Amino acid sequence: MIKIPPQKAATFRRKIFSFYRKHGRMLWFRSTMDLYKITVSEIMLQQTQVERVMEKYPAWIKRWSDWQSLAKASNREVLTMWSGLGYNRRALYLKKLAQAVVKKFNGQLPDDPSILRKLPGIGLYTANAILIFAFNERLAAVDTNVRKVILHEFNLPPTTSAKEIEAIAFQLLPRRNVKDWHHALMDYARLALPAKGQGIRARNSQSRFEGSQRQIRGAIIRQLTLKNCLSLDAVTQSLKRSKADVRAAVLSLQRDGMVTVRGNIIRLV
Repeated sequence: MIKIPPQKAATFRRKIFSFYRKHGRMLWFRSTMDLYKITVSEIMLQQTQVERVMEKYPAWIKRWSDWQSLAKASNREVLTMWSGLGYNRRALYLKKLAQAVVKKFNGQLPDDPSILRKLPGIGLYTANAILIFAFNERLAAVDTNVRKVILHEFNLPPTTSAKEIEAIAFQLLPRRNVKDWHHALMDYARLALPAKGQGIRARNSQSRFEGSQRQIRGAIIRQLTLKNCLSLDAVTQSLKRSKADVRAAVLSLQRDGMVTVRGNIIRLV
């Protein structure tokens, strides 16, 4: 396991915090300690650029300000508000999460990471991030940005394992201000490091969007937020794609529990 000498870690922390004090971004969702608002922002930020989230987050919070109001929303409402953020399943996960919080936990999101990870839309990173940003817990949340900083600043090979990166991230944690520390790392990755990361690739890079199944799925969901139902033929014609491609996208949406298909007719769940 890679060990970072304490003096080197301390120097690195000073560098990152100094950068943050001068260049840290003022983002709406960073100013709250509200567990619901933090969770919404973290799920929105999964595989989505901050700029898009900044556009969508205020309207979402204005429409549904807490777990109780979101739990009552229809799938169509939720998907309409989510449009533009991509990966629409996350919107429905967020609604299911709200319903679970209301029904199982009396409207209070649990603060136990092992319980959080079992809830819809929350994995290891998101569970840790929620606890860091809501409670300043001394945990390490390693996303693509944090990984990029560690690889770049400590001159590590891109093949460094996730387990090793997480261990290094924990070694680098400050004693206090863990919330600001993670904000600082993310801003440093975005604003200070080379755009291409000097050959560093994201651990889970996204596939090409244009012409992909993701693009077809997104187009189908957008159309279904405007209409009660669609026919397979109408979608095929509007998207100018093969019937086989459209059918494959529809069936994948059905497997994900987002639509129902009866014969030739597609509806939101």
